[in-house]
Amino acid sequence: MPFSALLGFAGIALVVVLTPGPDTFLLLRYALNRPRNGVAAALGMMVSIMGWAALAGIGVAALLKTYPAVHQGIAVVGGLYLLYLGLGTFIKARFLAGASAATARTATRSLTSSTGEFTITQSFRAGMLSSALNPKLGLLFLALMPPFIPAGSNLLTSALLLGLVYTVIGFAYLMALTLAAAHAVAWFKSPIVGIWMERISSGALAIMGVVVLIGAFISN
Repeated sequence: MPFSALLGFAGIALVVVLTPGPDTFLLLRYALNRPRNGVAAALGMMVSIMGWAALAGIGVAALLKTYPAVHQGIAVVGGLYLLYLGLGTFIKARFLAGASAATARTATRSLTSSTGEFTITQSFRAGMLSSALNPKLGLLFLALMPPFIPAGSNLLTSALLLGLVYTVIGFAYLMALTLAAAHAVAWFKSPIVGIWMERISSGALAIMGVVVLIGAFISN
């Protein structure tokens, strides 16, 4: 594959990666409580993205465009998953907001333990599911890749190579977010700030879940 094609695809991938989406808010939700969980979640996302690239390479991603029902089904499951992640944490954060100042400190630590202090496996799985249940990634690769794949080349190999370019850029961006969250962790340990950040991040996930669900039914 020509270097110019890789460079061109990298430029488009950078724009896509820098556009905030469910993965960004999910990453921050984990990284703000424990940076290593943010790293694990990011790795899970990258595994799913490479999976989408492989599917695009063998033509499976085209099914999402050819058969709208498949696309709609994945979108509905993905939207419900985002709602589950968002509303669950939002309810806990709202409950903690009614605690006394003394209790809030202990409660916030409890919130961290129950929502952010997951095991590495749990964080990895959450990140992987977030990207795996995002049908737009499949369509994104389907739309982005063809112009950059030379005629006559192996479609799967080229797709995986472009997928690797995307994951390198995406992982670097997510690690920058994780690093920023690690430096800000002391400030976010404040009970009030912590509760409000949980509200904002979980609320954003829930709203995106609703948007995904609405989009799934409107587009079909």
